[in-house]
Amino acid sequence: MSPQMVKQKEWEVCSLLKSVLTSCGGKLPMNRLNVEYKTVVGADIPFRELMYPTLAKFLQSIPEILKLETRDGQVFVSVVADKNIDLILRHVMEQKPETVKAKPWRTEALSSAPRHLHSVRPVVPLNQWHCYIGSHATSITNGRTPRYQSQKRLPDSKHTSNPKVQTKKPSKKTFKQQLVEAVQTLCRPGLVPTYNTVSYGKKKLDWCSTIKIGDLLTVSSYPDSMKSQEEAEEAASKKALQQLPQVAKKRQAAQNHAAVDYDVSIPRVKQLLEKKSPVKRFWWEAVQGMYWDMYQEKLPHDWITVVQSQNNTGLEFNNPCTDLWTVALAQKIPSSGPKTSEPIDTSTSCEQEEVQILCNSENKKGKTVEGKLQLPTLKLPSTPTWDVVITCVEEHDNIHLRLVGENYSEKFDELVSEMESHYTDEKHLQSVKEPAVGDICAARHEDSWFRVKVLETLNENVHVKFVDEGDSAIIPLCDLYDLHERFVSLPPQDLQCCLAGLEDAPREAARQTILECLPMNQALVARVQRRQEPYALVFFDTSTSEDINLNDKLFESLVHHISEPSLPPVGCAAEVYLTYASCNGIIYFQEDSDTLTSLIDLLKIARRRIKEMPQEVSVDLTKLYLVYFCGDGEWYRARPKSPVDANGKVLMEFVDFGDIEKVSLSNIRNFEAVSPLLAKLPHQALPCILHNVPSNPDLKWTVKACQRLVDLTSRDTHLLLKVVSQGTGRQLPTVQLFKRLLPQNELVSINDTLGIDDSLFRDKEDKPHNTEKDAVLCHGRPLSSCVSDASLQVHPPSAGLVSFPPCASMSPSDIPDVGSYFDVIVTFAASPYLFAVQPWSMSKKYGELSDVMQKYYNNPVNVQQVVEIKGGQYCALKHKDNLWYRY
Repeated sequence: MSPQMVKQKEWEVCSLLKSVLTSCGGKLPMNRLNVEYKTVVGADIPFRELMYPTLAKFLQSIPEILKLETRDGQVFVSVVADKNIDLILRHVMEQKPETVKAKPWRTEALSSAPRHLHSVRPVVPLNQWHCYIGSHATSITNGRTPRYQSQKRLPDSKHTSNPKVQTKKPSKKTFKQQLVEAVQTLCRPGLVPTYNTVSYGKKKLDWCSTIKIGDLLTVSSYPDSMKSQEEAEEAASKKALQQLPQVAKKRQAAQNHAAVDYDVSIPRVKQLLEKKSPVKRFWWEAVQGMYWDMYQEKLPHDWITVVQSQNNTGLEFNNPCTDLWTVALAQKIPSSGPKTSEPIDTSTSCEQEEVQILCNSENKKGKTVEGKLQLPTLKLPSTPTWDVVITCVEEHDNIHLRLVGENYSEKFDELVSEMESHYTDEKHLQSVKEPAVGDICAARHEDSWFRVKVLETLNENVHVKFVDEGDSAIIPLCDLYDLHERFVSLPPQDLQCCLAGLEDAPREAARQTILECLPMNQALVARVQRRQEPYALVFFDTSTSEDINLNDKLFESLVHHISEPSLPPVGCAAEVYLTYASCNGIIYFQEDSDTLTSLIDLLKIARRRIKEMPQEVSVDLTKLYLVYFCGDGEWYRARPKSPVDANGKVLMEFVDFGDIEKVSLSNIRNFEAVSPLLAKLPHQALPCILHNVPSNPDLKWTVKACQRLVDLTSRDTHLLLKVVSQGTGRQLPTVQLFKRLLPQNELVSINDTLGIDDSLFRDKEDKPHNTEKDAVLCHGRPLSSCVSDASLQVHPPSAGLVSFPPCASMSPSDIPDVGSYFDVIVTFAASPYLFAVQPWSMSKKYGELSDVMQKYYNNPVNVQQVVEIKGGQYCALKHKDNLWYRY
């Protein structure tokens, strides 16, 4: 909309709000304002269309029409009084006294109730519940029409001229209306559901509603997120309708079977305690549950009070904290000593640990350590599974979540609601002028309020961590405020965890997989595998008819995202490691990657668990195995190349290196059950052929040539590989290999060093020696090695070389200053960041020198063979282009 249209729309909305508030007595709670507005206008307050992120922001922007005030933790909106408004309000109060008295249900609805943030499965199908409501429709209201059913009565036909109005069908009742009727019928007259509806999320775009029906039932619309307050209340009402019949039925059954004979119930309770444990204390709620399970009767609410007034009952009661009692056999408990130190049975209820948390006075207030406020420690449930909501994902091994439950998410939602109400009043805003690392504060971020911990101060900004969400952000210092003491009793809700079984997955692939498969802000069930932070969890999605193991789903998707190693395009270079050279001329390399790093980590884990793997192996030619390599005494991945021979050995290929070796069955392990991800990682060995090595196509590789290649390289030393031609279905790719010499940082071609020495190779017709029957194992870089050998000097062959005295290098004056232009001729290029040049100004002199060298060395009389070469010596070399160069 244009600015003029927005201004016009805002004026219309303000007028309507003023009318709504005036008709309701001039003041309404902010959480009821939208309901009344929609009743009159037929639509929600369009604050987002007016470019406001929240309703509170919009209301604060019109102080000349409305004003906001906080009372008893609630925000109220009232119309700004003037003479006309006062007159209208007096008329409203005089003309509608019955209306004011007929709204007790609204007063109850304003009472705060904790929000439920856990998923509740429906007990009764919705279609059966409608049938149940229909059969009791006559007795719902006890002959009195409730306010929510009141509609304007249509005039009689003789007083109207529009016959269509008379035949109009009544509108269908909403779930909210149906719930009110059902509560009146199934529970007790006068009991009305109370709604607590709030917006949540950093941008306050989603709505959640919690319904509380006395002490019978509490239902939340969570995890379903709604776009309006009315939709959230309808969704919660629908869930309550599905569960109410069975809850009411259990309540009725308990009331019909109440144990009123104390002469019978007291001995029964003592028998239950004696059978369960005669020396422990039991929570009263647990005793009630055991009594119901055994006798199908409910103990009265005043049972403890009545029994305490009697003498010699054989029972002892204790009240460790408000409204919580324990029961024990009196004769089994020593009379001396503090009662709070006696053992209390917690096995009878999965929530007893959480009850103890509430009774622990140390957790009710934050502590002060070295003058700094510290939040209490979060106590975790002792159950094997948790209800959780994922709030933030940084990496696959750094996932943040919150627990869902009465003592976790519900209390957190209450805290959020209270903080929003508290900090709406500007008198509560006390800025933090000089924050220190570790301070716990309140922060305003994206129009919401959060508890934060200061990580770093940055002049006018501050880096903070959201202690209940897990993520961090840099916010302006002016948005940091003191945290009121009423908001420090709740422990930080953020928990850091990782995906069990996927801790060592490749980071990039895992990051993409999580974004695709792991649901955010949705209630999940987590099975705890490790109870130390980061907690190792297996997540399950139970929102469908079939529970989905999200870890397994992530694993399957992860395999498709793991990148296989590959050579760069033709003409491009990459840094590699030599792993193996064979006598058939095939050279194997490894390229650094996230997958290779994960392989190293997974192998370390698998080696520690080698004893868990079965020793008896049935060799399958299609599977990978963990194989012991005698060269360095470590275990590596390998696949069988042949069946088991008569000697009990199998020809195994080490897929991450390329070498082949015969291995005994006792040195082979099946590791898929221990590390399934290790079996899915792609093979890391890249097979290649060195370009133009040997230079004579009639020659063939030998053991001596392989050993020479290994001598030219060293363990854990990068080699520069340049692709000459890509491989095809029958032909392997050909590459050029270079080694960097330090400290000059010069590149030496390994292809040329090997190619000019024909003595390393043999004719194809010659038979190989006995030592060349098998491939030569040349582990240039085993995964178990982390120590680099000293760089090996390259020793070129001695034939056809003539020595020069040392040549003077170029002086610094020959190279222009930084920022100046330098005319050059590129003479060699291995990659965009590795190439050699000649100064263009020296090209004429170099050309003259080259002509002289060709004339001189083309005369056989002047060629003198060098017998021994020393490092740093200059020689003349005849290249394959039949030209002489300085070397």
